[in-house]
Amino acid sequence: MDTERAPGYLDAIAGIPLSESTTKAWQSAIAQAWSDPARMHHAGRTSGLLLDSARASIANFLNVSPNLVFFAGSGPDALRAAIGGIFAIRGSVSRRILVSSVESMAVIGAVAGLPGADAVSLAVDSTATSGAVDLTNLRNQLESGAALACVQLANAEIGTRQPFARVLAVCRNAGVPLIADATGVITHDQLPEDYDVLVAPARDWGGPPGVAIVVTSPNLRWRPEEAPDRGWIGGFPDIPAAVAAAVALEEAAPLWQEQADSNRAMIDRIRSELLKMSLELAGDPVDRLPHILTFTITGAAGGALVTELDARGIQVASGSACTADTRMPSHVLEAVGLPNEASIRISLPPDCSAATVDLFLRELPAALATIR
Repeated sequence: MDTERAPGYLDAIAGIPLSESTTKAWQSAIAQAWSDPARMHHAGRTSGLLLDSARASIANFLNVSPNLVFFAGSGPDALRAAIGGIFAIRGSVSRRILVSSVESMAVIGAVAGLPGADAVSLAVDSTATSGAVDLTNLRNQLESGAALACVQLANAEIGTRQPFARVLAVCRNAGVPLIADATGVITHDQLPEDYDVLVAPARDWGGPPGVAIVVTSPNLRWRPEEAPDRGWIGGFPDIPAAVAAAVALEEAAPLWQEQADSNRAMIDRIRSELLKMSLELAGDPVDRLPHILTFTITGAAGGALVTELDARGIQVASGSACTADTRMPSHVLEAVGLPNEASIRISLPPDCSAATVDLFLRELPAALATIR
């Protein structure tokens, strides 16, 4: 996991290698945290202290109390716990769960898997192709009642930020809890000051893939079911993953704003060049995450372009950001009214260089010509 990524790596949403310090912390925790953290003996207390320390470190970055931060084994696990947990206490009020039409497949799948739940799709603004939630439609749906709502902070496929503060205010006014998928946001963009529940995978900030966080508001009555006093949701805690996630976040914290500004400038440059090539770009051109861009192509399959670019030393993603099957059309692009059969998503790593962007822009025209 300490292997350097390729110079042309433009798929940071898929993950980046652990840094040297994060890898060392993970390895050290493996050697120390092998016992059940709920045990009272020395080995158990050692495990528990490491898990508590990781929880406190992440809480410090988020400026919340540690008892509001919880770990889970993955983003989908965290979302299932949050959505299922709130539905369990709110299902008697309403069986309806409001889900924006551009949510990740992890959110859509978690809602679909709940027995008795009625998933209601929230429209996005029909006057634009940005993918921002239609607030009028949200208000109208809330008038019919809901157990909870799911609206992301920003879209990890096309980059558009949601009008989250207004979405939260509308839901609060209706007395409906709001779960926000924060994938792609932590250490890339500012987090909201107020929320009900946030969920994010640690790989967003350079942590390992086997851990995600759930953060709850002190004003929300619900808390996840957890291992005794330790903040891990479901199953035996993966303490080394939690420790590595905390160290990665500590390492990223002082640098993220500068790196995000650099990424934004590079994405602006890429957008400008792609428009000159008459490619159609998805997402809001301004109100967006700084490191993500998706464009659609015609006359060829997205997978073919991924393969051709890979042969030229550039690694990108094709299709929906939330599916492993690149043949599956993007439900996000469909929701915003763009062609969804062939798309390419790039996501810049925090330390992306101008040379990597130069390589991509130099090779893309020839790669397109080859596959067409």
